[in-house]
Amino acid sequence: MTDKQFNPIEAWQEIVQRWETELNEWSSQITQSEEFGALIGQATKATVYAQKTMAEQTEAVLRSLNLPSKSQIDEISERLAVIEDHLAQLKLAVGERNPAPSAPEPRRTRKPAARTSGNE
Repeated sequence: MTDKQFNPIEAWQEIVQRWETELNEWSSQITQSEEFGALIGQATKATVYAQKTMAEQTEAVLRSLNLPSKSQIDEISERLAVIEDHLAQLKLAVGERNPAPSAPEPRRTRKPAARTSGNE
């Protein structure tokens, strides 16, 4: 008899290691073939075409609903950021020339109490 006892964890690790080795060899053989490269190229072209078509269709639907597209919103956002920067620069330039006046004092509208004639 053998002195070594069955260890299920070691057996599982060995099975996984063999499976991984076989899978790596098999995938290497497949990916190195010309047919695989051609198939991946066709799949990539189809994906790019589908994305382009989807973008065009989305753009057409948004245009028919009179809604802006993402690119139009991005463009407006950039333009708005530039306008905000210019406004900040103008505020600084105007603030340097004309210092802000101090806040006016509140008007006194309360009148003193009238004295009554008589016994005090």
